[in-house]
Amino acid sequence: MNSTAPSLGGALPARADIDPAFRWTIEDLYATVEEWEQDFQAIERMIGEIASYRGTLARDGSALLRWLHFADDLNIITGKLGNYAFRRFDEDTTNTLYQGLMDRVMSQHARISAATSWVVPEILAIDESAVRTFIAGTDGLDVYAHHLDEILRMKQYTLSSREEELLALSIEATSAAANIFSMFNDADIRFDSIRGEDGAEVEVTKGRYIQMQESQDRRVREDAFTALYGGYGAWKNTLSGMLSSQVKREMFYARARGYANTRHMALYEDNIPEAVYDNVVRTINNNLDPLHRAMELRRSVLGLDSVRPWDLYVPLVPETSLHVSWPDAVRMVEEALGALGPEYVRDLHDGLHSGWIDVYENKGKASGAYSAWTYGAHPFVLMNYTDTLKDVFTLAHEMGHAMHSFYTWQHQPAVYGGYTIFCAEVASTCNELLLVQHLLGSRPERDVQKHILLHYIDTIRGTVYNQALFAEFEQRIHRHAEEGGALTVDLMSETMGELYARYYGPAFSIDPRFALNWARIPHFYRSFYVFQYATGLSAAAAISRRILDGEAEALPRYLQFLRSGSSRYSIDLLRDAGVDMTSPDPVAATADLMNDLLDRVEALM
Repeated sequence: MNSTAPSLGGALPARADIDPAFRWTIEDLYATVEEWEQDFQAIERMIGEIASYRGTLARDGSALLRWLHFADDLNIITGKLGNYAFRRFDEDTTNTLYQGLMDRVMSQHARISAATSWVVPEILAIDESAVRTFIAGTDGLDVYAHHLDEILRMKQYTLSSREEELLALSIEATSAAANIFSMFNDADIRFDSIRGEDGAEVEVTKGRYIQMQESQDRRVREDAFTALYGGYGAWKNTLSGMLSSQVKREMFYARARGYANTRHMALYEDNIPEAVYDNVVRTINNNLDPLHRAMELRRSVLGLDSVRPWDLYVPLVPETSLHVSWPDAVRMVEEALGALGPEYVRDLHDGLHSGWIDVYENKGKASGAYSAWTYGAHPFVLMNYTDTLKDVFTLAHEMGHAMHSFYTWQHQPAVYGGYTIFCAEVASTCNELLLVQHLLGSRPERDVQKHILLHYIDTIRGTVYNQALFAEFEQRIHRHAEEGGALTVDLMSETMGELYARYYGPAFSIDPRFALNWARIPHFYRSFYVFQYATGLSAAAAISRRILDGEAEALPRYLQFLRSGSSRYSIDLLRDAGVDMTSPDPVAATADLMNDLLDRVEALM
């Protein structure tokens, strides 16, 4: 890819000014909005057909199979419609055309949910033995056996048809908090400009923030911190109202369905034992010494009295030679993932070079990075690439998600064409850890070795320790609300401040503004999601170690995991891949790994 990358300084470019070579090809979904409109209207007609299936599902296996095929077709097209609208919106969140498409998709989805609300109650009304007889006696219905097991498992939390219809009708309205936060966080919030290292004024954006936090000039880091958290602080009461409303939304659905609490609901839907969540929080709290040790190392190397929030991301070794152009990033990722075999590398290469990825930040573009997909189409990866090694790891991470999605599509029917977050973070983090080992083996320079080891330590800090902290915060605010307490700015900030002080230890000194970090975490709008980063890295560490050690069947078992989609329960899929996440051992082993990495880097320092 020889096209010129945009400058990383000054004002952000408009979307139209980004070279097409660095933009994803959403046209692979629909060449034009008019084509999108045709499918949208086709779904409108299909919504009108849904009622004709009502009352037929108990007749025989063939009738049930006809509905399941229709539902698959409905889900495939709606997934494609939504993927197009949301990806176009994320290209430029100020574009009102795509805001409109996104709103229409969400409204249509709510109407589909209401129109199909009778389906699960009708299936549950069939005697379970009759369902088993249908499966055994109907060609093609056996494909849906696990899907039907999932429905039967949810019986105690499924309401009557009319009650389910009412809950479905409420979804669009109760999604307001998350939608408003997304619009505010990606399109509306602005931050003050600061003087960069060269004295020139530069706009602080979420995409540039980490880059500024990596500056060797502490004044730049603190100014960027002040700009970012000052921006959120100006809206702290509004933001607390958004998050409080999201928690109350989850409380409403949990109570309506009869779950013990919001966490029980979130984990039960993916059949994840609550003990797994407790294992993460408890095991990390019992193993805080490695994080305290990492903070003390950072304090000592930087020569500080204490580590402040704006000191958390500055590299501890020079990295002038580690700035990585986009073509070099692509090459490094391809080389590192060679450990996953020729088929994976071939498909990875195709994805990296055929319009899967949107590379650079532009005005209005959604922040951060993600991989998104829908059944029947290749994945799409959003980046905000800034030529840092950290971004290379982000690329490896998101391509892990993308390849997981691609293989699921290639090997599973539509009904199992997704996968749980519990499994998703294994695929992404395994790629990151393989990249770490590749760089440790291919770059013998002392400073490079130190940088990679420190990156690995920071990855564990961010993916295991920080996410366990967030998981504990989330659990505490949900419990507080469920006990009748108010989720005020002060309550949430005091909770987060106390957690940071305990997790990060005596070498870290929190700034009061940093306790507001809850206000900028989008994952809190997907309740009880973040702990799965910690379980994902812990599982990925075990799997990647076995692959690199050449353990018999480790690679085939992992590739089969990537191809399995949601065809089995998450805990079982990981157990088949060689990791038992019902045990605290994988998380404890990750804490031990962090200690070992600290031993190695301290020897090099």
